[in-house]
Amino acid sequence: MFQNHAQITTSHSIPGFREVPKTGVIYVMSEAEKLGFTYDSAQWANLGQGSPETGPLAGAPPRIESLEIPPAGHRYAPVEGDLVLRQRVAELYNELFRKNKTSKYTYENVSISGGGRSALTRVAAALGNVNMGHFLPDYTAYEELLSIFRAFSPIPLLLDLETEYQMSSDALRKRIMGLGLSAVLASNPCNPTGQLIAGSCLRKWVEVARETHCTLILDEFYSHFVYRRVSEKPFQLVSAAEYISPGIRKAVPTGFCCRIPG
Repeated sequence: MFQNHAQITTSHSIPGFREVPKTGVIYVMSEAEKLGFTYDSAQWANLGQGSPETGPLAGAPPRIESLEIPPAGHRYAPVEGDLVLRQRVAELYNELFRKNKTSKYTYENVSISGGGRSALTRVAAALGNVNMGHFLPDYTAYEELLSIFRAFSPIPLLLDLETEYQMSSDALRKRIMGLGLSAVLASNPCNPTGQLIAGSCLRKWVEVARETHCTLILDEFYSHFVYRRVSEKPFQLVSAAEYISPGIRKAVPTGFCCRIPG
C-alpha cells in the first residue's frame, strides 16, 4: 500500500496537496533569488512590489528599524480591519472621488485585508452559484485563484489586439447578458496590458452593472499608475467609486470591490 502511494507522488509533492504554480512577480522573485537576489543587496532592486524597499541605497530616507506595540495591540486584529483605519480609508475615498456627491462612504463600506490575494480570495469565497466573467489577458493570479472555488463558474472574456485589449460598455453588456454573468472581475488599470478604463467609459461600465444586476469586482491596485491625463487635474487617480450613486446596490462594496495599494 505504501509502495503504491509512493509511485504516484513526486519528490516535490505533499500527500493531499496539489502543485501550486508560481505566477507573475512571485515567479520572477523566485528566479531572482536563484541568481543571488537579497533585499539587503545594493546590487539588486525589486521594481515589482513597490521597491526598492530596503538595502543600503545612497540618498534613501531613514528606514523604520523598530516599533513599540502597547499590550492591547498584541491581540488578534479584527478580521475586517481596524475600525478607525477603515473610516480613514472611507474619508480618503470621499475626498478623492465623492466630494460633490450627497452619499458618502463610511467604515461600513471598507474592509482591510493583509494583501491583495487574500482580499480577492475572500471575495471569491463569498460568491454564490453564479457565472463570473474575467478577462484574458489580465492579472495572472486571477485564473489560478478562480480555479480553486467550485461554487461559481469562472468564464474567460477574451480581449484582443484589434480592440486594443479594451472592452466597450456595449460589448460588456452583450457578454453579461449573453453569458448570464452575475459578476465581472477586472484590474483597472490592467496588469499586464496597461489599458485604462476611465472617464465616461468607466461611468458607462458602472451603469451597465446596475442595469444588468451584475457585480463589478475591480482591482484598482494600480489606480495611481496613470501617466496620461484623463482630465484637467495635475495628476490622476482612477476609481469606479467616482461614479457610484445611491441605490446602486450591485455596485458598492461588496458589489463594487476595490483593491488599493498600501
